[in-house]
Amino acid sequence: MQLPEKTRPVHCRHQDHWFGFKSTFLLVLCLSLFSSGCSKAHDSIPQGKTAGETAGYVTTSSDFVQESGKNESVEDGPDGNTAPETGTPDVPDTGSTRRLSASSDAGSTSFWETTSLEATSVETTSLEATPVENSSAGNSSAPYTLKYIDAWKEWHTMEVDPSVNACIYDPELFIEEDGSMKYQDDRYEVLHGVDVSEHQGYIDWEAVARAGYSFAFIRVGYRGYGEAGNLNEDAAAVDNLRRAKAAGLRVGTYIFSQALNEEEARAEADLAVGVIMSSGVETDLPLMYDPELIKDDWGRANDITRGQVSLNTAAFRDQVEKTSALTVDIYSNLPWEHHYFDTDTMNQYEIWYADYEKAPQTPYHFAWWQYTNEGHVPGIDGEVDLNVWLRLKDA
Repeated sequence: MQLPEKTRPVHCRHQDHWFGFKSTFLLVLCLSLFSSGCSKAHDSIPQGKTAGETAGYVTTSSDFVQESGKNESVEDGPDGNTAPETGTPDVPDTGSTRRLSASSDAGSTSFWETTSLEATSVETTSLEATPVENSSAGNSSAPYTLKYIDAWKEWHTMEVDPSVNACIYDPELFIEEDGSMKYQDDRYEVLHGVDVSEHQGYIDWEAVARAGYSFAFIRVGYRGYGEAGNLNEDAAAVDNLRRAKAAGLRVGTYIFSQALNEEEARAEADLAVGVIMSSGVETDLPLMYDPELIKDDWGRANDITRGQVSLNTAAFRDQVEKTSALTVDIYSNLPWEHHYFDTDTMNQYEIWYADYEKAPQTPYHFAWWQYTNEGHVPGIDGEVDLNVWLRLKDA
C-alpha cells in the first residue's frame, strides 16, 4: 500500500484540561503541557492485560490512514472475491475490514444505517481517546471511547471494553517496506504468511516458501450468502493443504460462515473437519471461524444479532472439538469486535485480525494480523492477502 508520510502514532495517557487563561503566553504553556501529556507508544503490554488496564493507549488516525482518494477494494475476506450463489458464492471475510454490518441483541439494525459517522477528511481527522464515566467506584480500568476508520474511509466511534484482553503490540513499531510488514522489536520473531482459496488458482507453494513465507491459512469451505445458504467445499482446499504442507509451510484453515443458527454452524464445522481429515494433513494452526455480512448485496445473515453470533461461534467450536482434535479461533476486524463479538467470545479465542491501515487500530489482543489484500507473492497469480504472525523468541 502506498501511504503518505505522516507522523508516527502516539498514545495519549490522559487528557489535559484547559483553564480560562487568556494570555497568549499561558495558552502556549497549556498547549505545551498537553503535548507533554501524550507519550510515545507504550512499552509492550504484558500478556493477559485487559484493554481497561491499558486504557488511553490510542493512536492518532493520521498514522493509520491510507492515501486519501484511494478506492479501497471491497472484495471478500481472505479470498478477495464475491460471487453470486450460482457458481462460487465466495463471501466477505470479517477480518478484512470490509463487510461491516452490525446489530444489537434487542433488534436487527444495520450497522451501516445506525453507527456510521459522517465521512470525515482522512487527512485531518485523528483518533482520540475520550474517558467515559465509570459507575464502579474504585475501578481503575475505566472505559474510554475510540474513533476508528473502516475500509470505506468512514469514521466510527466505539466504547472500548475494559474487560477484553488488550493488544500487546506497539503500533509505532509496525513498518511496511517493499510491500512486506515488519515489526521493529527484537524480542519478537516475525513470520510472514498468506491466506488463499480456489480463487487464487494453482499455487506454486515451493516458490511461496522460497520467497520467505512460512505459514498459510487455506479456505476449506464456505456457505453461500443467498437465501438457500448452500454449503460448499473449496475446490482447491485439499490440494493446497497437501502441497503447502509438503513445501514446509505451517498450515491453518478457515471457513466462511453464513450460519443463521447453531444447527447451521455445526453443519459448517462438520464440513470443515471433513475436508481437513480427507486431506490427510496434520494442520499446525487453528481452524478459523469466519462469520461475515455482505455490504454490497443482500446477505442471508446480514440481520444476525450479537447474541446469535456468540451462540453460533460456540456451537461451531463445540462441534469441531467433539469430532476432532482441531483448535478453533476466530477471524475478525474492528467493526466486528465493536458490534458482534462479545467480551466472553473475545477472551476465549485467539484472533486473526484484519485491518488494512498502516498499523492495527484495535485496542484488543490478536495473534495474526492480515494487513493487506493487495499483496504480490512469487508462485501466486494476482493479488493475495498477506499476514504477519508475531511470536516472542523465548516463548
